[in-house]
Amino acid sequence: MSFQTSAVAVAHGVESTVEAICKVVLCIAGFGLLGVLVVNVVVRYGLHGSVGALSEFPALLFPWFVMGGVVTASVRGSHVAMQLMLHSLAPVGRRWLAMFIHALSAVTFMMLAWYAVENTIIAHDEASTILRVPGSVGYSALVLTFLLIGISSLTALVRIGIGHEGVIVDLAADNGGIT
Repeated sequence: MSFQTSAVAVAHGVESTVEAICKVVLCIAGFGLLGVLVVNVVVRYGLHGSVGALSEFPALLFPWFVMGGVVTASVRGSHVAMQLMLHSLAPVGRRWLAMFIHALSAVTFMMLAWYAVENTIIAHDEASTILRVPGSVGYSALVLTFLLIGISSLTALVRIGIGHEGVIVDLAADNGGIT
């Protein structure tokens, strides 16, 4: 097996793993948000009471929900601006522009991940009012988002640059627009 084949296989494996993890995070956070909403409505309107801790759960779950969606979109190449720009170019131009975009994205998001780690350390001393959850929990979702987008940009760079995979733009695709 050549280096090129191995690198592309690893890139596909990393992308599949990241996407699977993000789908699990999306489901857990989404159902968690839905569950909190249902319980809150039942307690408030059915029992005429309230549970103070329920108000903190959306603030804890929402960053993870967003992380799962944003990273899944990144792995699939579903960014609208990128689709429209690449759609207007010939295949060779698409390849070079996609490599440039992914290289720039990888560097940018890895740097953002580093700065988010610094903010996470600072926010760790803060705690939510009722549940006393450290403020770093939400920032951890941000760190993971930036890190996984950077990784997905690197895997796309490997697939397109080393593996010479074509950049196919399908604006009507149900699983993302760029493959």
